[in-house]
Amino acid sequence: MRHRAAAQHGQQSAQEKQVLGKNILSMTGLSLYRNVIQFGMNIAVAAFVPPGDYGLVVFTAPFLVLIAMLTDLGMTSAITRAPSLSREEAGAAMGAMLSGGAVCAVLLALAAWPLERAIGMAGLGPVMAAMAAVVILSIGAATPRALLERELAYARIARIEAVAIAVSAAGGLAAAWAGAGVWSLVLYNIGVQAIRAGAFGWAMRAQLRPNLRLRQLGPLLSFGGWVLASNVLNFFARNSDNLLIGAWLGSAAVGIYGLAYQFMLAPLMAITWPTSGILLSTLRNEDRHGPRAQAMVESVLSATALVVTPAMLYLTFGLGFPVSALLSERWAMVPAIVLWLAPAGALQAISSYNGALLMVAGRARAQFAMTVVNTVVIVATFVLALPHGLMAMVRAYAVVISLVSLAYMAMIVALTGLSLTRLIRALAPALLASGIGVAVVAAIGFGVDSWWRWAGITAAYGAAVLGCYATFHLHVRRTLGVLVARGPSPAAVTGT
Repeated sequence: MRHRAAAQHGQQSAQEKQVLGKNILSMTGLSLYRNVIQFGMNIAVAAFVPPGDYGLVVFTAPFLVLIAMLTDLGMTSAITRAPSLSREEAGAAMGAMLSGGAVCAVLLALAAWPLERAIGMAGLGPVMAAMAAVVILSIGAATPRALLERELAYARIARIEAVAIAVSAAGGLAAAWAGAGVWSLVLYNIGVQAIRAGAFGWAMRAQLRPNLRLRQLGPLLSFGGWVLASNVLNFFARNSDNLLIGAWLGSAAVGIYGLAYQFMLAPLMAITWPTSGILLSTLRNEDRHGPRAQAMVESVLSATALVVTPAMLYLTFGLGFPVSALLSERWAMVPAIVLWLAPAGALQAISSYNGALLMVAGRARAQFAMTVVNTVVIVATFVLALPHGLMAMVRAYAVVISLVSLAYMAMIVALTGLSLTRLIRALAPALLASGIGVAVVAAIGFGVDSWWRWAGITAAYGAAVLGCYATFHLHVRRTLGVLVARGPSPAAVTGT
């Protein structure tokens, strides 16, 4: 009997590892795909419109995020995490979110033109009013998508998201080619959310009946309220820069900064955020100090570093020539901003799993307290540095984000019980490979005056990084072993 129980436990562990690896591959692959498409859209639109027009969409985006967040009330995270969930509770959550979102979207559309006149940002009114439709559509997709996450159906989620992005990008690029300018981005965003809302709603139609029985929301709101508070504070920490830059320096400055900031945000969107959701779903019934949970977290940190660190360091020297060759001189500041933001973005992407681990531990209040401190520090940085110019704000922000990320790493160690030695061992191969890659390019010379020269230093950097990874192949195999099927046991992976 003991042997049979042990065999069943081993089989279950292998299945869970297979699910974890498959889900991470599905969602990170989707996110990378989405970011490639989004970057392509941004570059295409930037080639046709000046920074001021592009800045209208960048300035509008935080308002959409804030409305969606307020109407969500933290319930989608609660749906994903809850041990049990009835059809009535899920339907009440969707009904409440849709009702609140509709009211907020109408208010946003009505406030668009007064806001345009108040801050003197010409053209903001019609763009903001049109983008209000994105709010309703994204909220309509939130609850059915959370139910799919609850079932760990990430492959199905990835397929729906991929189709929505591909179809909408084709329409947006056609509009940009036809001279639609900034409206091509508006069309892209509306198209993505419309397809998502329809597809996710159809996928969960048998399990979801929207209603307004708000008394059903008590269990979800008891946890979701703290998540909402943390999300709102994170919103101000992440979006106050665009709002302050737009109000202080105008739409052209926020357009330039917004395009550069997307490079910093890319690893968070492509890897950390989707993987955090998967960790939350996978570890909710695990002992976070146990060997399996520690092995999963360690491997996720290592895998994130292996992808993110060389990619972000490459941007510090490899982005300048493509930007100067493809875009007008009005975008010339973008590489200089990315030079500061990219390394900070890499560290931020690796360390930002602390939020998911806090939710796994059920410590929503602690997450809120941490977010309060983070928001105060970052907003104060913007307010104090912005009067000295855009680049002064960028430099200060990069330093502060790096220090905050180091604090997050310490929190991950405390939440999981990982030793500092294991953490360093997990991150060292990525740091060494990236450093050697930069040293190789420095020996060749960073100066680029042609596409052939740019391709040469890019190939040299990539070869150096991959060569180092080949040298560290045992580490890479151990990292992947926890994330894919038939990998070694956590004890074998971690060497314990």
